[in-house]
Amino acid sequence: MPRHESSPPPATAAGPRWSAIIVAGGRATRLGGIDKTALVWQGHSLLDGVVAAASGAARICVVGSDADLGGDLLRAVERPRWGGPAAAIVAGLEAVAGDADTDWVLVLAGDLVHADAAVTLLLAELDRINASEMTATTSSAPAADRPIDGLIGVDSDGRRQPLLAVYRRAALLASARLHPADNLPVKSLIGSLNLVQLRLPDALTDDVDTPADAARLGIVVPAPAAPSSTPRPTR
Repeated sequence: MPRHESSPPPATAAGPRWSAIIVAGGRATRLGGIDKTALVWQGHSLLDGVVAAASGAARICVVGSDADLGGDLLRAVERPRWGGPAAAIVAGLEAVAGDADTDWVLVLAGDLVHADAAVTLLLAELDRINASEMTATTSSAPAADRPIDGLIGVDSDGRRQPLLAVYRRAALLASARLHPADNLPVKSLIGSLNLVQLRLPDALTDDVDTPADAARLGIVVPAPAAPSSTPRPTR
């Protein structure tokens, strides 16, 4: 997969400009502590695939990964380290804060398998929402009681996917300011937001959390490194 560039695309009437935050940290304890975003699927790492899916963003921030992805990607580390997805999102928001022209932020897990197809559906729905809002500003019809704060992917069991979503940046920032990011559940960070739920095919919400997930997707998980047999020096 080619190296990544994230130069801001020109703003057009075709849709809103957006930034992207990719949550790529995490301990992956159920996979032996490996970097699961480095797992290879169809010839590229999972993280490479997610970054490519977000290539239309004005800015892309990868949070929590040391992988060499090239390009002009922004980097951030959640505070505290291993502080969880909410802390990662807050760190990403701070990193993309300099791009004031983007009203929306796409948030993706770094181990999504079918990120490209999922992002295509999310952005199509975002375009619809944006067009509806633009129409409302020129219409004499009553405005909606509450603006939409974003849209969130939902699997077939009705589970919301906070790391497969697009949020209005101002709303997400306002919520982040109300909550300490340390060990904050991501559900609490987004709990007050008015989110449109977008039902997605199950395959598009696939990620790799367990060896069973990897096996089902044909992904080979490397064996954990054997402990060193070299005796420790005596003091």
